[in-house]
Amino acid sequence: MLPSMLNRRSQRTRTTKRSPEGGFTILEMMVAIIILTIGLLGMASAISYSLMYSNRGKGVTNAKMLVVSILEQMETLRDNRALTFDEISNTAVSGSAFKGFPYSASAWRPVSTVPGTDGIFGSADDLWGSCTAACTDNLALARPGVWRQIEITTFPTNPYLKRIRVALRYQAAGGKMIDLEGVSYLNDDSHGTYIP
Repeated sequence: MLPSMLNRRSQRTRTTKRSPEGGFTILEMMVAIIILTIGLLGMASAISYSLMYSNRGKGVTNAKMLVVSILEQMETLRDNRALTFDEISNTAVSGSAFKGFPYSASAWRPVSTVPGTDGIFGSADDLWGSCTAACTDNLALARPGVWRQIEITTFPTNPYLKRIRVALRYQAAGGKMIDLEGVSYLNDDSHGTYIP
């Protein structure tokens, strides 16, 4: 080969080689955009998934706090003598103005945001507002999407011990109903040995 042909050939190869200062081709840009889009969609999915479970956890925490507050209220009512040990029951006790904590295995009562005229959460008058005569439930005073049951049973073998079961049903995100239950035991503090 002649030197002039070699020079032309090397010039052609030099002009077709990409210089280090050159940019990306359109094909390389499209591939990079597709990869970036897939990554961003995956990240958005992960964020929405974590938000969903965060809200679910918040609902469970709020429900647990309600159950615990009802159970602790029973102990406080006994300790500060607002109710006697016998009055902490599902029915009214003879000689007491307190009507008890209503319970039915098949019925769920709305959870009130304010106590009734007796000042005690969970009693029959919670949703009555300031009404004192023939009253009906005012659902504007209820927490939306939350219902409860309070079941109080006395042990037949030990009348100085009661089992208190609080069941809570609430509506989670997506309309799903979730049940949560807490159980506690209450003793009659006026008897030192708890043995009948």
